[in-house]
Amino acid sequence: LSGGMKQRSVIAISLSTEPKLLIADEPTTALDVTVQAQVMDVLKRLKEEKNLTLILITHNMGLVAEMCDRVAVMYAGRIVEEAPVDELFKQPLHPYTKMLLQAVPDPSKRVERLESIPGSVPSLANPPPGCRFHPRCPYALKKCSEEKPPEVYVNPSHRVACWLCTSRE
Repeated sequence: LSGGMKQRSVIAISLSTEPKLLIADEPTTALDVTVQAQVMDVLKRLKEEKNLTLILITHNMGLVAEMCDRVAVMYAGRIVEEAPVDELFKQPLHPYTKMLLQAVPDPSKRVERLESIPGSVPSLANPPPGCRFHPRCPYALKKCSEEKPPEVYVNPSHRVACWLCTSRE
C-alpha cells in the first residue's frame, strides 16, 4: 500500500467505532502534497458529516489555518498560547507564537532567507527554569528565567502564558 492508502486505512479503522473524538498526530507526514490534500479532505469531511471533534497535532501552520477552529501553541511540552485560529494568526501574543508565524514562508513574497528562531530547543529531561522559551526569547525579562509564567486570559477566548503579557495588567 502507498503512504496515502495506509493513512486512509488507519483513519477508517480509527473511525470504525464511531468515536466522538479523533486525535490525528502529524497525519500528513511523509506524504506527497496531493495525498496530503486527499487525507485532509477526508478528515475535514468526516469532521463536518459526523460532528467529530478533531485534535490535530502538527507543525504545519497551513493545515492549522485550514482545518482548525482553535489552536494551542506548545513549546517544550507546555501550552504557551491558545486562541481561535483567526485571532491567533492576526494577533499572536507570546514571543514564540510570533516568531513561529514569522518563520512560515509566504508564497506571495520572494525572500532570500527564511526567518528562523535562534538558539536550540531545550532538553525536556532538564528544561530551563521559568518560561521554557526564555533562553531563546529576545524579549526575556529577569523574571522569565526564575518563575513559570501564569496563564492569563487576555479575553474570554484567548489565553497566554508570558510574563510580558502579565506585566501589562
